[in-house]
Amino acid sequence: MAGATTDKRLNVVIVGGSLAGLFHGVVLNRLGHNVRILERANPDSLHEQGAGIMAREDIQAFFRKYDRFPHQPYFIPGDPLLQFISQDGQVSKSWNMQLCLTSWDTLYYRLRANFDGLRSAYVAMAETEAEPALGTASYEYGCNVTDVKYNDGSVAVEFERMTGKGGTLHADLVIAADGPGSGIRRMLCPGTERTYVGYVAWRGTVVEDQVSEKTKALFRTCVNYYVYPEGHILIYLIPGDNGSMKPGERLLNYVWYCNYAANSPELSDLMTDTEGHRHRITMPIGKMRPDVFTRQKLHGERVLPAPYAEVVQKTAQPFVQCITDVSARKAVFFEGHLVLAGDALCTFRPHSASSTNQAALHALLLCSTFSSPTPQPTESNDRSQITSKPNQLTFQAYESKVLQYARLTSLTSIAWGNKNQSSVWVFLRSVFWLILAYVEVGAEKMWDSARTSLKSRLRGFTNLGNANGKAERRGVHAS
Repeated sequence: MAGATTDKRLNVVIVGGSLAGLFHGVVLNRLGHNVRILERANPDSLHEQGAGIMAREDIQAFFRKYDRFPHQPYFIPGDPLLQFISQDGQVSKSWNMQLCLTSWDTLYYRLRANFDGLRSAYVAMAETEAEPALGTASYEYGCNVTDVKYNDGSVAVEFERMTGKGGTLHADLVIAADGPGSGIRRMLCPGTERTYVGYVAWRGTVVEDQVSEKTKALFRTCVNYYVYPEGHILIYLIPGDNGSMKPGERLLNYVWYCNYAANSPELSDLMTDTEGHRHRITMPIGKMRPDVFTRQKLHGERVLPAPYAEVVQKTAQPFVQCITDVSARKAVFFEGHLVLAGDALCTFRPHSASSTNQAALHALLLCSTFSSPTPQPTESNDRSQITSKPNQLTFQAYESKVLQYARLTSLTSIAWGNKNQSSVWVFLRSVFWLILAYVEVGAEKMWDSARTSLKSRLRGFTNLGNANGKAERRGVHAS
């Protein structure tokens, strides 16, 4: 499956209904394919998956191309500043940087409106805007995929429902967008597991009008950093309830990085919830023990500037995520019939603000790999026979691009994290590996360019030789 031009409408199964799955669902459905998204969680728990997000370049490029609601904002255009705050609560320095601030739920409901026409308070939708694309689109909750098997151009996707009744779907294409803990990645890449890196992210939000005027004025609509020994915190505004952009209704979102040694009693205590259950990666909203958060608020009063401590104190529903690294060495499987997408391929530390951007990039590149089915019926029913057009990416080129992006962005996020959470030597070592990666990727690109140029020249010489041969044969016939 070198490319993805097909005369058939493909049956696509997307495993994972968070942002990565929805980005891909919108693209493939707009191309006219039938898309079925299987989401493991139930509807009530989806809002717990995240808070603030930076709407970076590929997210914006995606919505410029695919959004049916372009006149409704989905991010807060921040001041073109990244501020660093000192211990006394004053701005110590700033960088010029245009940042666009949004939230997980704002993007989720916008994507659902674009994918299957889900109505919500987040998107004002006219009747005509809910019309489906050429293919069918369905989104199903409570579906846990247990296995994938490939045979002759078709992928069998086995799944179980929360109700206990599951089944098997047969797909021409499977997008594995099941997140950092991807079960499909574990099936296809044994031994590729998430590794805890020694620190966690405390997260929470507070309604803008609930903090003092002084705190509100300091944080403004920009990203605000405070760095202290072996820790740092950032705060920025994101859309409020139902995606509100109205000043006063927006949310102050914070991410506070704190070190906890692996297997330490402190980490175990932090990740044990109100019912005594020990969580491995995420302490969900509403599950944190009050005594644990009380200790953290007291810690904040000791180490944070007063405006930051105020926001932490007024947080009603904090949650914690352990920071992990994981990356697959392949993105495309089953002769191009299964693709790892978003965090399922590579998980970045949050410092690069690139996880959601990666998901959007993957979807955009997939659009360059796939085309719309032609409306005319064909005699062949073999969907495995998929060829490429001259201007399309092959799956080899697609995989090369996504793996390069994953490698460089992952190493960048590791370096940023080590700068603020680890020793100088650990930071310098991560910078060395980052520089080496850029050199290797640059060399690969130069080699690919030279190889492409050489092939083009050889084709030119071949065509010239063929033309000369035809001219000589015409001369012989004429004589």
